[in-house]
Amino acid sequence: MPRLYSRQDIRKTYELIQEHMRTKAIIREHALNRRDIREVALEGLDLSGVRRVLDLGCGYGFFTEKLQGRLHQGAHILGIDLVDRENRRVFLQTVKDIGYEGEFVRSRADIIRSMDESSFDMAIASYSLYFFPHLVGAIARVLSPEGVFVAVTHSKYSLREVTSFVPRCMERMGIVPPAEIMINRLFRAFSLEEGEEMLSPFFGRVERVIYENDLLFPLDRIGECIDYLDKKKHLIFKEVMENHPQKVGDMVSYFNDMVFAYAKEHGRIVLTKDDAVFRCFRPRRRG
Repeated sequence: MPRLYSRQDIRKTYELIQEHMRTKAIIREHALNRRDIREVALEGLDLSGVRRVLDLGCGYGFFTEKLQGRLHQGAHILGIDLVDRENRRVFLQTVKDIGYEGEFVRSRADIIRSMDESSFDMAIASYSLYFFPHLVGAIARVLSPEGVFVAVTHSKYSLREVTSFVPRCMERMGIVPPAEIMINRLFRAFSLEEGEEMLSPFFGRVERVIYENDLLFPLDRIGECIDYLDKKKHLIFKEVMENHPQKVGDMVSYFNDMVFAYAKEHGRIVLTKDDAVFRCFRPRRRG
């Protein structure tokens, strides 16, 4: 399938760790589901024999951090991410802090196509597989026969309350919106609703755990909602940024006005933030 977002889009969205941490803090503050999804993802898994871990789209080690004390004491964790900058340093420090050996490779996830079969006992992809769903078969191939793959992803309806504003803003600027905006295509590329169907051909058993959640922003905290959405602007406004860069300022202004107007009318804004954990066992050699 064609790539929905470029290396530059991804880098601009995720390269600044401080902003990534800020986004994490906003989600934690406004989430109605108070459970840590990483704990949900790992609950009940016996990983004590896992020696080799592959973290695809590892970032600064958000998911890796929760592996502390769960793996074999001599475990090695390989993180792969497009964004280097501070991610390498922080990821490797995270792995060190939790007591394991680590390695970081700056690359597209496609690099795993060149890796040997059964190279890893565990693979994880936390909010990243929708960037490379074509690699599900390759992930299964690099896992050992007893290996496990854990993927965390969004609902295809994520943020629908505000992504619906994007076509309206485009029309207001005289731009004909596409039938489906890019960020919705991204959410649909590997989603809560359709992920199991994509994984099942490559794994003998797939478990789906639904993580129901919303982000609630009262009117007096709407600025934090705007801040949260602004961190995703390279994903949300992809069509305008790519094809009409001179109108990005207007797009952001119109979009923020709509968010404020909605919150003022309803006294708050609630964003759909349902997620899912997929736990996959018995990998099949099909790709």
